Amino acid sequence: MRLDTLFQGIPVLGKIHWESHRPCKKITSDSRSIEAGDVFVACPGSRMDGHDFLGQAIQARASVIVYERDPDFPIPQHVTAIRVKNSQAVLAELLNRYHQFPHEKVKLMGVTGTNGKTTIAYLLHRLLSEKSKTAYLGTLWYELPHRKLEAPNTTPGAEVLIPLLSDMRQENIPYCVMEVSSHALHQRRVHNLQFELAIFTQLTQDHLDYHKNMENYFQAKRFFFKEAPKPRQMLINQDCAYGRRLLQENPQAKSFSLEPGADYEAVDIVPSFQGSHFKMRFKGKEVPFQIRLPMRHNVANVLTVLSALDLLGFDPEDFRGVLQEIPGIPGRLERVSTGEDFQIFVDYAHTPDAIENVLREARKLNPHRILTLFGCGGDRDKTKRPLMTQAACQWSDVVMLTSDNPRSEDPEMILKDMKKGLPPAKQPGSQVIEIIDRREAIEKLIQMAEPGDVLFVLGKGHEDYQILGDKKIPFDDRLVVQDCLRKRSRVFFS
Repeated sequence: MRLDTLFQGIPVLGKIHWESHRPCKKITSDSRSIEAGDVFVACPGSRMDGHDFLGQAIQARASVIVYERDPDFPIPQHVTAIRVKNSQAVLAELLNRYHQFPHEKVKLMGVTGTNGKTTIAYLLHRLLSEKSKTAYLGTLWYELPHRKLEAPNTTPGAEVLIPLLSDMRQENIPYCVMEVSSHALHQRRVHNLQFELAIFTQLTQDHLDYHKNMENYFQAKRFFFKEAPKPRQMLINQDCAYGRRLLQENPQAKSFSLEPGADYEAVDIVPSFQGSHFKMRFKGKEVPFQIRLPMRHNVANVLTVLSALDLLGFDPEDFRGVLQEIPGIPGRLERVSTGEDFQIFVDYAHTPDAIENVLREARKLNPHRILTLFGCGGDRDKTKRPLMTQAACQWSDVVMLTSDNPRSEDPEMILKDMKKGLPPAKQPGSQVIEIIDRREAIEKLIQMAEPGDVLFVLGKGHEDYQILGDKKIPFDDRLVVQDCLRKRSRVFFS
């Protein structure tokens, strides 16, 4: 593609050695992959800055370099240099143009919010797949009808996302359901993509190591609903204060709620650890549904999915049978059992609000006891650590403090932060146990289980690894739980 065609209509702040007929090969922000004739876009990142690799890109014979800050060396005559306001946005736009705007042939559904994204996005993908070919891009993996890829990010960067959309167009896949993270919005990974439907789940404390405060975090999410091109349709949670702000700003949006007064409501809710019954009230009618996903917050998730299907032109009633057959979402309140007289769930909950929601609703179902195990990730928002402990202690009879993904941090120091949220010593409350080794902690939790108890292993969900320092070791909470259950059985019945 010629340089003038590639940059047509893209505002630039300056040009050096501009040659409109210069041919351009691939477009990349990775200087290590540069080949002769490529376009290198220098993007600032949270850990590395592409501007530090402009010289390396030129040495690798890039024909065009794009940046926000002028380099401190002269640009060679054989290289065209272009300065822009936001190189991350320009990277997405260049890739989109290079691949001939594949999103125009694929209906994009984007789900954003702190909690619930994965359950809603994957369930919407699963139900849409009953009617048509559908793709899913999110925390679990990236999935097209005939292949599945590992997901290094919840929302892929533009260099992965745009070629995937191009593949979807070529394979005639009409729908793509995406989880859209706040990082992706802030870094313009979905810049200039037309979404058919944007869904807002809710917003609670998370990622403050990146966004610094809740208002910045909200503004990143809000960007999804205000940036041109605006989503054709919007579906927003009325039960969240931030959702109500979005609804005020977007009166054309549709609302959903577990309370009266929304466009889509769930009424007559009967939750349980085995599943739930509820009625969906919308457009002047009530439709009963039964699901195998446990507890009340999954009613909200399913209501969101059914509301989205209605907005997309489908009849929610058509999915009643399929919904009853779906056992769960990987790592999202996933029941792990080998026939015990207690229940154990593995869940991805890793924020104060997510932990409180799960445990508070579990308490309403009157189990014998609630036993909760969790840790906090290293190199992430430290301010939420004591808040997670507070939530766990408030609603649990036994709390097991352990490691999550320590990354470069000392696990002992992470636990020290977590323990700042413990209740005063004289105040009666939960029994608190500290075991840094996660496998040992899970084994101890299961050994303590009594008939009628419900156990929660929180924080890692579907992840099949643990990050210690700069190493990833195999570790899947679900497999560890199964192994510990087998050991318990051998001890009890040998």
